Amino acid sequence: MKNLALTLKILRESRNLSMEELAIRAGVSKGIIGEIERNKTRSTVKTLDKIAKALNLSEDEKKDLDQAFLGRPIKTDLNTNLIKLVSIPVYESVSAGIGYIADVSPINYISIPDVRGECIGIKVKGDSMEPTFFDGDIVILKKDVEVNLGEIGVFLNKSTGEAFVKRLKKKNGTYVLESDNYMFNDICIKSDEIVCCGKVINVVKNNLKKRVNTLQELIDNIPAKKIQLAEKLLQALINDEVEK
Repeated sequence: MKNLALTLKILRESRNLSMEELAIRAGVSKGIIGEIERNKTRSTVKTLDKIAKALNLSEDEKKDLDQAFLGRPIKTDLNTNLIKLVSIPVYESVSAGIGYIADVSPINYISIPDVRGECIGIKVKGDSMEPTFFDGDIVILKKDVEVNLGEIGVFLNKSTGEAFVKRLKKKNGTYVLESDNYMFNDICIKSDEIVCCGKVINVVKNNLKKRVNTLQELIDNIPAKKIQLAEKLLQALINDEVEK
């Protein structure tokens, strides 16, 4: 399992580039490259795109870098060192994905690392699970798996046919389905009408930029000729705080 720091280091060294050489090619500071490889920062999508272009990555190498950025484990075969992938269907809605709506075909197929058990993808709609999931993300559901307290699963109301992607909680002795967005009310589980259909085990992000750190985004937009000045100003702020 390779994290972002190790992945970038391997890719950089495979091109026989120093940190400074890569920084110049990517138009970022040497310090940013060093912080990523020392696992001190996750950086931003914009920075990683600059680095990927500077390294002239292949499609597979770019996928490895993106997966490492997201913190998703990459399962490999120890003998062949190849990622084992399986294709799963993606459905437009939760109800369709769990078979409640008859004769509905998948809207797409995606590849994910192989896991035991049946998995499907479900496209997220709305903002009830923000900031964990955003509209357009695809959650990976492992069907018929128990969901423990605090975990996210897919739940179906058998009476109405309505299905939910929610977090299972217990409050004041009552089991509830909780949204990660505090603006939404809990759904109380008062009978056996609500059943668990499986556990959400992963997510494919629709827009990585929603994970961007605002300060890092500003730093990424500093013109190359002003990077040294910016570094001096930031260092002055750090020194001033230390002296206090």
